[in-house]
Amino acid sequence: MKHYFLAAALSCLSHASWAQYARALPVVPIDSTTQLISYRGTLPVPTLPAAELYGRAQEWLARQFEDYRSVVQFADATRGVLIGRAIVQAHAPAQKNQDARKFNVLFRFCFRVQNGALRYELTDISYPSYPVTVAAADAGSGLAADGLVGWLRQDEFSRLGTTATQTYRQPVEPVLRNYDQYTEKGAPKPRMLQQCQGIEEAMTTLLASLGQQLTSPHP
Repeated sequence: MKHYFLAAALSCLSHASWAQYARALPVVPIDSTTQLISYRGTLPVPTLPAAELYGRAQEWLARQFEDYRSVVQFADATRGVLIGRAIVQAHAPAQKNQDARKFNVLFRFCFRVQNGALRYELTDISYPSYPVTVAAADAGSGLAADGLVGWLRQDEFSRLGTTATQTYRQPVEPVLRNYDQYTEKGAPKPRMLQQCQGIEEAMTTLLASLGQQLTSPHP
């Protein structure tokens, strides 16, 4: 009998955990397998060979994020693959009881080019998380110290694979799916909806810019 109740309790906990893990998010695309926010698709450019598309994708990364070397983690021109991690500022529109705001999001990108098309993936979307210093004696010095910590660690985001770097990022899905982000009827609260809209705007704006770079006439 004890084993029965233990199994039932574990089953309930597992179901509750999955329910939170799979809880719907508005606006943003969700991968049906991972239940994480994922932007995947293809940008067709029928007239261009793979080598030209690869070069244009590289140029877009250099223009968009300024420091190409700190963003791109893997580049294979022969296979037509570019993989890296970048940070972008999202613009969340005003919602009921929520003013418009800006926030930063990290994401991983993967581009694969072939003759006439570029396939893209924007995944692993996270909030940057910096530790806060407490040694300063006054608020002004504390802010300055925190700013210095942020500046010193800003390049850590390009090294996501290291264990230490994992502490500097917080995946957005657990935050957005927290029970307090929903009303009693299961509807998303304005703050959560605002975050999702900001992420959607940031990612789709990037993809529109990339598409323009790939298709615009070059001298």
